[in-house]
Amino acid sequence: MVESRNSEYVEGSVYRVRLHNFLTYSDAELFPGPRLNLVIGPNGTGKSSIVCALCVGLGGATKVLGRADKMGDFVQHEKESGFTEIELFFKNKNLVIRRTIYRDHRSTWHVNGKDASQNKVKEVLSKAKIQIDNLCQFLPQDKVGDFSRMSPTQLLRATQAAIGNGELAEQQDEIMKMEKENSTSGRTLEATRSRLETKRSENAQRQRDVERIREQEARRTELANLEKKLMWVQFEDQKRQVVELKDRKNELKDRLQKAKSVQFDPLEKLLDEQKEAMSTIRASKKNIAQEKISIEKSLANIKLRVDHAEREESETQAELQTLRDRHRQMRDKLERELQKEHQLSEEYSQLPDESGLRQEMEELNQNSQQYDTQLFELTQIRENNKQSYTHLNNEIKKIDAQQAKLDNEQLQKQKVLQRRDGDCMRAHEWVKNNPTKFRRKVWGPVALEIQVKEKLHAKYLEDTLQNWVLTTFVTECKEDYDVLVKELNEGSRRLGINVTNVPDGRAAQFSRPYSASQLQRIQSEFGMTCYLDEVIKAPDIIHEVLRTNGGIHSMIVGTQATENMVNKGIDVFSTLTSMYNGASFVTPSKKYVSSVSKYGNRSTTTRTNDLREPQYLVASSDNQELHENLREMKSRIKDQIREIQENIDSVKVKEKDLLDAKHNFSTKMKNVREQLRRRQQLSGYIEDCKRKIRNLEAELSRDITDKEEALARKLRNTLKKHVEHLQGSQKMASNMLYTMSSQAEFELKSTTMEHRLNVITRVLGEEEAKLRRLKEDYEDVKNSLLQSAKRAKELKSRAEKVAPLSDFELIFQSLPDDAVELQARIENVRVALAHFRGDLRVVDIYERVQREIEEDEKELALLESNAATQQDRINAIKDPWYTKLKQVVAEVNESFAQYFKDIGCVGEIHLNEDGEISKWGIERRAQFRLTGKMTTMTAEEQSGGEKSVGTIMYLMALQSLTNCPFRVVDEINQGMDIYNERKVFSRITKSSCGSQLPQYFLITPKLITGLHYHPDTKVLVILNGPYNINQNDWDVEQFINKRRRIQ
Repeated sequence: MVESRNSEYVEGSVYRVRLHNFLTYSDAELFPGPRLNLVIGPNGTGKSSIVCALCVGLGGATKVLGRADKMGDFVQHEKESGFTEIELFFKNKNLVIRRTIYRDHRSTWHVNGKDASQNKVKEVLSKAKIQIDNLCQFLPQDKVGDFSRMSPTQLLRATQAAIGNGELAEQQDEIMKMEKENSTSGRTLEATRSRLETKRSENAQRQRDVERIREQEARRTELANLEKKLMWVQFEDQKRQVVELKDRKNELKDRLQKAKSVQFDPLEKLLDEQKEAMSTIRASKKNIAQEKISIEKSLANIKLRVDHAEREESETQAELQTLRDRHRQMRDKLERELQKEHQLSEEYSQLPDESGLRQEMEELNQNSQQYDTQLFELTQIRENNKQSYTHLNNEIKKIDAQQAKLDNEQLQKQKVLQRRDGDCMRAHEWVKNNPTKFRRKVWGPVALEIQVKEKLHAKYLEDTLQNWVLTTFVTECKEDYDVLVKELNEGSRRLGINVTNVPDGRAAQFSRPYSASQLQRIQSEFGMTCYLDEVIKAPDIIHEVLRTNGGIHSMIVGTQATENMVNKGIDVFSTLTSMYNGASFVTPSKKYVSSVSKYGNRSTTTRTNDLREPQYLVASSDNQELHENLREMKSRIKDQIREIQENIDSVKVKEKDLLDAKHNFSTKMKNVREQLRRRQQLSGYIEDCKRKIRNLEAELSRDITDKEEALARKLRNTLKKHVEHLQGSQKMASNMLYTMSSQAEFELKSTTMEHRLNVITRVLGEEEAKLRRLKEDYEDVKNSLLQSAKRAKELKSRAEKVAPLSDFELIFQSLPDDAVELQARIENVRVALAHFRGDLRVVDIYERVQREIEEDEKELALLESNAATQQDRINAIKDPWYTKLKQVVAEVNESFAQYFKDIGCVGEIHLNEDGEISKWGIERRAQFRLTGKMTTMTAEEQSGGEKSVGTIMYLMALQSLTNCPFRVVDEINQGMDIYNERKVFSRITKSSCGSQLPQYFLITPKLITGLHYHPDTKVLVILNGPYNINQNDWDVEQFINKRRRIQ
C-alpha cells in the first residue's frame, strides 16, 4: 500500500514537513499528498507558516515571502531556536533536509542527519529542478501582487526560467551578451575602416612634402662636405699663423734686453740720490713746524684768559642793570595790583546778598526734588512696560521657532519617505508641480497627510496598515485617477505608484464594532483607551482610505496594563469576541487579532505579533491645530505689545513735559549757583590782591645802594686783568713772526726738490712703461704662439677625426681651397636650407603612418572575418531559441485562451518583440466583461480578483511546459467572485490531479460549496486553540469506531 502510494510521487516532491518552534507552531508534522493539496483553515491558524517553512527550509530568500527580513524572526516567540524538516521524495532514497534557525539570525543545515552547507542544499534542489525564487513555481501570499506587477520583460524571464532547466533564459542571456559584443565589434570595424581611409588620404598628401624633404637632405650632405673641407683649410691657415708668431717672439725678446740696460737703470740711480737730499730738508721743516705749534698754543691760552675777562665784565654790567630793572618792575606791578583790587571790589559790591541767594537756592532744590520723584515714578512705569514688551517679543520668537520646528518635522517625514520609496517622492514632486493637470485636489502620499502625537501611535498605525497604503495617492474623481496612472505608471516614467479613488472625496458612513456602553466597559476592565483612528489627525478622505484598507476604526488602543493582563492569563479575548465576532487591539509592544470560528463550538483564535518600529511616520504634535493655536497666541501677544507701546509713548510725553519744566528750574538754579560761586571767587581774588600788594610794598622799602657799589668794584678788577693779558699776547706775536719766516724758507727748498724728483720719477715711469709694454707684447706673442699651436693641433685632430684625408681626398679636390670661398658656398647652401618651410618630422610621420596602414589593413581583414563568424554564431543560437520561444508562447497562449474561455472570458498571450531582445516581453491580455475590450493585464488596470484569475490561469497554462516537482500558491482566490473561484478551482483540479502530474499546494482560508473534488485531492486542515487534540493522538479510524459505538 505504501509502495503504491509512493509510486505516485514525482521526483523531488514534498513527502513530509515538520515544524518545530517555527512561527505559530510549537511542533507539527504533516504528510502532503502526491497531487493537489488543499491547505485550509481559519485566518491566523498558520497556513502561510507552512509556505514560509517550505521557502526557508529549502533555502529560499526571505524576500520571496515579503514578510520578515531576517531569519531569526521566524523563530517562535520567546524561543531561542527552531527548525524545519522537509523530506523530499526520490525513488532511490528520500532526502531529509533540516534547517535549524536561531534567534540571532544564524542557521545550520543537515542533509539526512549529516552536517551540510547551503551550497550543497542548493545543488540538490537544482538537480530536482526546484526553483523557490521563481514566482511561476512558488507564489506566497504577499507576492501575489508582485506577480501581477511583473513587467512583460520580467514575466518573459520568469517564464523561460521555469521551463525545462531554464536553458531558454540562459540562451537569451547568451544572445544578449553576444549581440552586445557584436555591436561593439561592429563599431570597432567601422572605426578601423574609417581610420584606415583617413590615414591613406593623409599620407597621399604627405608624399610631395617627403620628396621636397629628401631634396633638402642632398643639400645637407653637400653642406656637410663643405664644412669638412673648411676644417682642413682652417688648419692650414692656423699653421701659417704659428710660424709668423714664432718670428715675432724672437724680435721682441732682443728689444726688451736693450731697453733695460741703456735707458732704465741710469735713471733709477739718479732718483735714489735726490730722494736722500729730500729727506734732510723734510727733517728741518718738521722742527720749524713743531715750534710754530708751541707758539700757537701759548697764544690760544692767552686768548682764553682775555675772553674770560671780557665775559666777566659783561656779566657784572648785566647784573647791575638787572638789579635796577627789577626795582622798577616791582613799582609797576604794585600799581597794577592796586588797580585790579579796586576793580574786583567794585564788581563784588554789585552782586546780590549771599543769604538771599542761598534761600532762593533752597527753594529751587525742593521744587527740583518733586520733579525728580515724578520722573522716577514715570521711569519705573516705562521700564516695567519695556520689560513686558521684551518678554512678549521673546514669546513671539519662541512661537516662530515652534512653527519652524513643525515645518521641519514635515520635511523630516519627506526625507524618511525619500529613503524608503524614492519613486513615491518623485511622484509627489510631479503632482505638486503639475496641479493644472487635475480637476480636483490630489492627496498623498498618505504618510505625509497623517499626523500623530506620539511615536507609539505611529507604531500602532504602521503595524495595522500595509506599507503600500502609506505610499498611496488619493484622487477625488475617476478622471484624476486615470491621469495619475497614465502619467506615472505608464509611458517613460513607470514609477509604479499606488493610486486609489474616493469619489467626490466623500467619506462613507461607518459603524464601530462596539457600542458606547460596551467601549466604556472595555476601557474600565482592560485599561483600553480609544479606537486607533481617534489618535491620528488626517483629512476625512485620508481617514476613509485608512478605514477601507486598514480597518483602523475597529482597532482598539490598549495600554501596558492591557498587556500585563494578557501576560497574566486573563481572558481578554473571550469578552471582546462575545460582543463582536472579531476583536483586534494593540498594546505598547504587541498586536492581537482574535476571530470566532464559524463552525463547531465557535472557538476563538488569536494571532499576535510584536510591533515593529515605525518607518514612515514621524511622531509629532497635532500640526494643524497647533499651528492655529500658535497663530492665535501670536495675534494676542501682538495686541498686548501694541497696548504696551501706547503706554510707553504716553509715559514718554509726560516725561518730556516734566523734563522741560525741570530744565527751567535747573537754569534758575544754575544762575543762582553761578552768582554764589562768583561771590566766593571774587572774595578770594580780592584777598589774593591785598596779599600781593603787601609783599610788593615790603620789597620796595629795601635799599639797593650797597649792591650797586659791590658790582662797580668787581667791574674795575676785571678790566685790569684784561689789560695784562693783552700785553702778553703782543710778545708771543713777535715770536710767531720769526718762526713763520723760517718756515717759508724751508718750504721753498722743499718745493724745488719735489719738482726735481717728480721730473725724474715721470721720465723713469715713461721708460718703465715702455719696458712693461715690451714685456706685455712679448708675453702676448708668447701666449698667442701657445694658443695658436694648440688651436692648430685641435683643428688638425678635429679634421682628421671628422674627415680623414684618405677618405675625403677625392671629394675635396672638387671643392675650393680658399676659406672665404668655402664659407660663401656654405652660406649659400644654408640660405637654401633656411628657406625650406616644410616640417622635417613629416618623413617620420609618413613612414610611421605607412606602417600603421599595413597593420590596419591586416586588422580590418581580421575584424571582417570575425564579424561574419560572430553573426553566424548568434544566428546559430538565436534561430532555435526564437523558434522554441515562439512555440512555448503559442502553447501557453493556447492553454491560457482555453482556460479563459472555460470561465466565459477572453484571454491571450502575446510576445512583444519590439526593440532589442533585452526589451522583449510577454504580455497577458484579457477581457472579463462582454461590454469591455481586450486590455493588457497590469497591476492597476484590473481588480484584485481579476488579477488573481489572470495569475492562476497563467500558472496553469505554464504547467505543461515546466518541469518542477511541486508548486505552491498561497490564497490566490482572494477577491474572486464565486463564479470565477469555482471555475479556477476546477482548472486547478484538472491541471494537478492525474497520473504523473506534479505536486500542488493550494493555500486558502475558505472553500465555496458545490466544488468537485478529485480523488487525488488531499485536504490538510489547520486548526489551533487550547482544546485541540495533539497531532500524535489523531487517529481517524479510532474516531469512526467510537462514533459507531455511540450510534
